[in-house]
Amino acid sequence: MQIDQAIAKKAYDVITRYIAAINAHNAEAVRDTLNFPHFRIGLDGNCIYYPEPSLDHLAVFRNRTNDDGWHHSVVDDMQAIFTFPSKAHVTINFRRLRADGSEIGSYHSLYIVTQKDGHWGIQGGSGTGL
Repeated sequence: MQIDQAIAKKAYDVITRYIAAINAHNAEAVRDTLNFPHFRIGLDGNCIYYPEPSLDHLAVFRNRTNDDGWHHSVVDDMQAIFTFPSKAHVTINFRRLRADGSEIGSYHSLYIVTQKDGHWGIQGGSGTGL
């Protein structure tokens, strides 16, 4: 399948903004990078479903990562594996780091980035992280 590079770039931009918003602890900016309803499938197959943007998604993330000392995440690689005019599937490899730069772990995810009502956002994801 041929990848539409313009669609892939839109998806990469959303994911880059999402990671930057998490790293900046900016809940409003995190919410702006998502489309709803939104879902996450964890390593154990557990599905978290967010029907609307009313939840503080950054707080949910921080509750899952506080115990390991998470400070920020670094993206190592992103690759669009499927594009359609209103959707892209993107694999992402990233690391979670502590404030001193020590690595908590390396993770792999699939993000589904969609265009809804003119807004590009991450609508779902599945990965090896919490």
